[in-house]
Amino acid sequence: MVTAILLYAIQTLSAQPGRFGLPACDAPGQQLATRTAFTICHSNTHRVPVWTAYQFTPEMLTAPSAPRRHFRRDPEFHASASEADYKGSGFHRSHMVPALDLAASPVALRESYYLSNAIPQLPELNMSEWRKIENDIRKLAAHSDFLIILTGTLFDCDNIQHIGPNQVSVPCAAYKIALALRGETKSAYAVILANRPAATRQTVSIREVENRAGLDFLSALPTLEQDTLESTTTALR
Repeated sequence: MVTAILLYAIQTLSAQPGRFGLPACDAPGQQLATRTAFTICHSNTHRVPVWTAYQFTPEMLTAPSAPRRHFRRDPEFHASASEADYKGSGFHRSHMVPALDLAASPVALRESYYLSNAIPQLPELNMSEWRKIENDIRKLAAHSDFLIILTGTLFDCDNIQHIGPNQVSVPCAAYKIALALRGETKSAYAVILANRPAATRQTVSIREVENRAGLDFLSALPTLEQDTLESTTTALR
């Protein structure tokens, strides 16, 4: 019964992330897709996500552990990365939308292992600091009615590295934004993790992420509320 409720809940969430406004996905080479439980803007130029968005509820924390799957090409994007791009590259395939968050739905879990939902990230970051950020967001979800989570890539460094036969771009950094709702209260959190050895998270405002990514988040909120949330810098706990 619990599993059935979780499956129903996660299958109705795909349209929910946009309730407060999603960033644009209309630049040259960008393609938008709606999955079972998340929305993705993919760059067919860089062959990695520009941003992903999904809604996360406390009930989804009770899902069983996510079985590991193999990453594979995304059939919806003609410019999807492939397994050959990562082989021998020295980079991990790092989830933007975590597989564990979608464990309640076999379909959503399978979609999380499309390479359109992954970026080349240094192994030491993927297995440590990035995972800690994901876990901190899950802890936040446990004390909220729900979260809207946006994750994306930054390419604002001088030299962009590429891997594999498809020349997949290695992001300079990745970010996560969480908008937490509890009753009538909204709280905003944002972190940036550089894709370099020994990097640690940088707690920032959403406005800083917007400036670096060239995107507009939470645009459906009233202007004053949006400005207040986006200018606040609050550490994830």
